[in-house]
Amino acid sequence: MSVPARRAAAVPDPTEDATGAGAQERAKSSPRRSDPPSIPATPPVLRARRRRKHHVGFAILATLVVGTMVFGIASMNAVLAQTSFRIDEAERRIQELSLDNLELIRAQAQLSAPGRIAAWARRNGMRLPDDIRSLHAPGGSTAAPAGAADPLATAGKDP
Repeated sequence: MSVPARRAAAVPDPTEDATGAGAQERAKSSPRRSDPPSIPATPPVLRARRRRKHHVGFAILATLVVGTMVFGIASMNAVLAQTSFRIDEAERRIQELSLDNLELIRAQAQLSAPGRIAAWARRNGMRLPDDIRSLHAPGGSTAAPAGAADPLATAGKDP
């Protein structure tokens, strides 16, 4: 609730003399209105305290808001820096694993080369057979294996 406005102090009339005779005459000639009960004026000390409390509260609120924002920004920067370090480490690890994969593929190609396998087989006493024969199961289909010529188409021709 607001406080009613105070009455302004009376400004002395320049036409009056120093004794205030003009004011007394005016007071007698005009009917006197009843003045409302005077409200005690708030001392200036209390007004200053209220104003200071208001400013102190605002300062505390502003400090909290700004401090929280600064702390949030600093925290976010720290998290981003940590994430950046993790990404750099992951990229380095990916490069390292890619090189290892290429070396393993090269080693696999060398180990599975037919010439190397034949050389190993000779060193261990293995040899290719002299005569290679194909055996057919009785009652089997007459279809030729994949890539071979059809036996029925070549039956009438002499080699």
